Amino acid sequence: MKHFYCSSFSKGYAYKGLLLYESLLKWDKDFHFFFICLHPEVKELYKKMNLKHATLISLSDLEGQDPELLTVKGSRNEKEYAWTVKASVMLHLFNNFPQIDHIVWLDGDTFFYSDPQPIFEEWGSQSIVLTEEKWSEANKKRRYTRGIFNTGFMGFKRDNHALNCLSWFRQKLIQWCYDRLEDGLWSDQLYVNDWPTRFQAGIIKNLGVNVGPCIIQDCSLTKKGEDFYVNGEKLIFYHSYGFRYFDGNEFDLCSYIMTFKDNVIQWIYQPYIDACRQIVARIRQVKKDFYPQTRPRHQFIRNYYNLAANTGGLGPGPHICTLFTKDYLIQGLALYNSLRQTTPDFHLWVLCVDDEAYTLLAKMHLPKVTLISLENVKTERLAALALQRKINEFCWTLKASFVMYLLKNNVNLDSILYLDADLYFFRDVKSIHREWGDKSIFLTKLWLGPKWAKKVGTFSAGLIGFKRDRGGMRCLASWRRKCLKWCSQRPDRGRWADQKYLDRWPSITDSITISSNKGINTGPWNIRKGTVVQETNQALTFEDQPLICYHFSGFELISQNEVELCNRKRLPEHAEKIYSTYLRAIFKAIRQVKAVDASFMAKALQDKDPLQLRNYRRLQE
Repeated sequence: MKHFYCSSFSKGYAYKGLLLYESLLKWDKDFHFFFICLHPEVKELYKKMNLKHATLISLSDLEGQDPELLTVKGSRNEKEYAWTVKASVMLHLFNNFPQIDHIVWLDGDTFFYSDPQPIFEEWGSQSIVLTEEKWSEANKKRRYTRGIFNTGFMGFKRDNHALNCLSWFRQKLIQWCYDRLEDGLWSDQLYVNDWPTRFQAGIIKNLGVNVGPCIIQDCSLTKKGEDFYVNGEKLIFYHSYGFRYFDGNEFDLCSYIMTFKDNVIQWIYQPYIDACRQIVARIRQVKKDFYPQTRPRHQFIRNYYNLAANTGGLGPGPHICTLFTKDYLIQGLALYNSLRQTTPDFHLWVLCVDDEAYTLLAKMHLPKVTLISLENVKTERLAALALQRKINEFCWTLKASFVMYLLKNNVNLDSILYLDADLYFFRDVKSIHREWGDKSIFLTKLWLGPKWAKKVGTFSAGLIGFKRDRGGMRCLASWRRKCLKWCSQRPDRGRWADQKYLDRWPSITDSITISSNKGINTGPWNIRKGTVVQETNQALTFEDQPLICYHFSGFELISQNEVELCNRKRLPEHAEKIYSTYLRAIFKAIRQVKAVDASFMAKALQDKDPLQLRNYRRLQE
């Protein structure tokens, strides 16, 4: 028995249409697919792809036979209009292709993982067949706001029941179909809620049919040989709604709020991503500029996945992340240069909090660096907080969200070390990992007295290590949640900035390494009490321990050759051994920036009177 399928495809979804078609070629022995091409260039592309089991239909052909569609086209965006035409598409096929005895609508972002024959066997003699959304108990209210059934899969026989249903559905969709909640409606989906009684529609019980992100969150996914099973039932096709392809390396697994298990990412999404890359490569062979390959700088990516990070393409690590603003870009470059000088293998992830920082760094093409723009990370909540909080408070707020962004879906990113941009390394960062060991969290003490520790916390938020395990992710999630709720430089009810929250982590997990090395992340707050020694091999020690990295907190650029070493307190003479090295690094970073954009330095300077500074210094080459 031949199976007939259909769907509509815009230019943005053209590659998904080919993916779906190719998956049917693999699993369905006898089928035909009707492509409704929403844009002329899609039909032109598909014509050149030699799709032997397909019929291509232009949107204009459909509209020519259903002119009422054109009366609402101008009032709906592209996605809404694609929903609107669904019923018209299937009626058009029944009217124009007499060989069709049934039609299956599949949303364009579906993909088959096994033979679809069980769908047709369960469908049997019923006129109409649907699949349930299967909302979890926590989300069961969405049955009334998003629908009981998922219209990404609908099956119709050529009989009076089905044709009457499609005619009714078409009229409703033309009347109202928008991507918003209004009067008990949303998209095309809520119209379907009463079809089992209104049109005697059947419901597919096989859980492996039309599995989507919301369903898979609450299910067990297992593998036997090459087959996948959802709660023990073979996965037939997966509906990857919200999936977005960008440049072939960075992807959004789903544009909705989701939490995917690692095996879902590895077994469902990674094969889909591999297939995406192959299809896009084929498309570019046919039409080179159909999909320009550009990084998603201005795109919000909710569930970020980096292919290179998951396939070893970024090297063995360690992986490090930080935040750059235009005001801290020079210090950030000094940090990066120190890593290159001391650590043979590393990868640095940089969240650029403003466009100026991103634009400049992109021009520099720094090896071992991945740039992430604020727009990639900025949720609705973060967008609101950006307007409410001072820039330093907002940057503190971003830390946990950025680390979570990187670790959440990148299953092979085993750990990440967060660093403030004003740190500088004197020795290999791997020495931190050796002390960290197999624990979930790595923390450094501030080594403050009781009064200050009570005010600002026991541990530093300027250097924190997270493993991608239960303990690490629990602490990270707690930190993110609390920073979103409150993050201020004014102490309040036992809180201060993003830092005091760390004091509670030992109660969340006992898998924490608290460094005993005062040479890791020491800073102006305790340099007066410690001693710095320069050994014969030019290496520095602090408190008789190797100086791994120093936190140049309070360092400010005043002009291109003037700096404030620390705006917090007077530095002792023995700090010179540390600061002289940093000043050379800062001068080098300034030269690097000026070579790329001479006008940038004016944006990175602090306007201050040198006579009012505690640790004024002029830079010398």
